Amino acid sequence: MSINRRKFLEALTLAGITLPSVTFANHKRENTNDEKFSFIVPAYLQNQIESSITVFSILNKPAFAWLELLDDNNQVITKIYQSEDGMLEANTDLFKFEIATAPRKFKYRVAAKEVLKFDPYKISYGEEIQSDVFTATLASQDQEQIRALIYNDVHENMDTYRELVPNKNTDIYDFSILNGDSFHYVTNQVDLTEKLLKPFSFFATDKPFIMNRGNHETRGAFSRHFKKYFGYPDNKFYQSFKLGPIYWIFLDSGEDKPDTHEVYGGTVDYDNYRKEQASWLEKVLQSKERKTAQHTIVVSHIPVFHADDWHGTLHNRSTFHPLFQKYRIDAMITGHTHKYGYYPPDQDHNYTLFIGGGPKVGERTIIDVMGDKKNLDIKMIKDNGDLLGHLKKS
Repeated sequence: MSINRRKFLEALTLAGITLPSVTFANHKRENTNDEKFSFIVPAYLQNQIESSITVFSILNKPAFAWLELLDDNNQVITKIYQSEDGMLEANTDLFKFEIATAPRKFKYRVAAKEVLKFDPYKISYGEEIQSDVFTATLASQDQEQIRALIYNDVHENMDTYRELVPNKNTDIYDFSILNGDSFHYVTNQVDLTEKLLKPFSFFATDKPFIMNRGNHETRGAFSRHFKKYFGYPDNKFYQSFKLGPIYWIFLDSGEDKPDTHEVYGGTVDYDNYRKEQASWLEKVLQSKERKTAQHTIVVSHIPVFHADDWHGTLHNRSTFHPLFQKYRIDAMITGHTHKYGYYPPDQDHNYTLFIGGGPKVGERTIIDVMGDKKNLDIKMIKDNGDLLGHLKKS
């Protein structure tokens, strides 16, 4: 473990930030009957695969909600419901609306009615509300250029999301990636809404983001409910797809300690989970889709080199690195150590390795990825604007 990261974790302990014991009843946001029916997070975009997109919405009370696609005059073109097994989702606070064939640019809003009573033979509704109108801009799978913005190890420093956008201009990016440890741990829904979804709404209502889990997202009483708040195409934290000329591979690097460590209480199996991913990884690296891409980038939280000698680093290295070498990826983008680093190919790895910085001002980084059919351009930028690492490949 790096000195920076060790000091950071020790500081959390000294500050009294430890894993609390909570019951499932406390996982959801508590509300009272006199609280006004409203959106907690009106909308955020997830799961852009091929032509589809998913719009998530979270309310403060049980509801019946739907998505409205709008024309230029904000008139409703169509309504989309979350439907499964003949039932439209209702009497819940979390909704996921899939637009199977989404225009590359469209206007939308979410509407909802409060559910006052949901009895077997009578459903009673209260107030109906609408979100603001948002404009979504999506990348095309085959567009000639793609650009993404990658964060890591924000650790609940919510101002980081806005402050690290280069030149404060989000328009030039097609999507963003949160590469792990956005949180210290996750104990309830409020952690997700207050520490990520609200502060990141300036980006997430207009363009999709990918939540790539870090080791701190595996911690806390809510960690086993974490996945349902984000979009994953095969309901797996790991995934791959071609978007623009880049083939993107997202790995879930798991925890940094051995599975047998006492802090896990015998409840984890990350070694076998990484082996499961390795079998999948070798297949996607040989896939026809990957072979049509000009560049291949792996995004994973824990680095496989230039980090610590803990079990997580070493097992990620032994499990994934031989495949990176064999099938020739261009770059691996990571974080975890809280100490930024840029490592071109050397005797240990034939690909470029980026390690993003930590959560403190002066140590934070953002990684800007741009690729077209001829060039791959990846920059790691410090929070003061300094360029810390630059891969430019033609």
